[in-house]
Amino acid sequence: MTASHFIPLTLIKATPILLACLGGLLSELSGVVNFALEGMLLMGAFGAVWASFVTGSPWIGLLGGMAGGMLVGLLHAGASLSLRANQIVSSIALNLLAAGGTGMFLNQLFEVYGTSPAVPGLPTLAQSLSAFFPSSMPAGPWVRGLSLMVPMALTLGIAVAALLKWSRWGLDLRACGENPYAAAGAGIPVLRMRFTAVVAGGALSGLGGAYLSIGELSQFVEQMSHGRGYLAIAALILGRWHPVGALGAAVFFGFCEVLSEWLAVRWPRFPHQGFLCLPYLLCVLVLFCPLGKRRPPSALGKL
Repeated sequence: MTASHFIPLTLIKATPILLACLGGLLSELSGVVNFALEGMLLMGAFGAVWASFVTGSPWIGLLGGMAGGMLVGLLHAGASLSLRANQIVSSIALNLLAAGGTGMFLNQLFEVYGTSPAVPGLPTLAQSLSAFFPSSMPAGPWVRGLSLMVPMALTLGIAVAALLKWSRWGLDLRACGENPYAAAGAGIPVLRMRFTAVVAGGALSGLGGAYLSIGELSQFVEQMSHGRGYLAIAALILGRWHPVGALGAAVFFGFCEVLSEWLAVRWPRFPHQGFLCLPYLLCVLVLFCPLGKRRPPSALGKL
């Protein structure tokens, strides 16, 4: 495998982590701890497959993925903001609920266990470009196999960074996370801002789940997120709650996944479980490194 293979594969692996990380970023900058990214990914993946199966359109499936993530975000916002439940406990409970609920829905709606039937999937980047530029196709099989959601995720990352830095809404959001009492005194509806941020973060994470199900496989597999929601939380911390840092951290973890798969093929006699845990081991090691002075929002986890 050459560098020309590593780069697109890294982007492929980083895409769901980046989308979930952006969702967690919106929530935590508003002051709400969000460890439910794993559940949002799973519900988004299932919602995308179900909507694509019912309508026959992967674009409707994309909306279904967003709706699945938003549902988890709405539950988390309701529990932690309206009912004032512990935000970490609420997040973990929703992850467990999503893990069990998607398996139950898979059996009840598709009457199968483990894996759903194949559904219409999203087009690749090359297929989308060929509709506008029939004579020009991206070179290389790995580039041609890139999902359309890979550049979409990068574009969303830039859009979120611009929104947080230059828009009034972004400034109000960060004010809610730093000092909600001062923000309320300035006329900012703190509770509504936090609700919006958590639900919008659920939509972004749901897109990450949709990428896993209809962007890569065109079907839903139980537990298909494989801990990427937790890697997204680590990327958020490693990126120091900044969109650019989150992008870099997501790409780093995506590279670690590709490297672990390459090592597993290169040394087949070595237990493959050792290579599978490499991204998570590097995640733990990197989090011990003091990278930058940026800290989480001052009011994170406080009502």
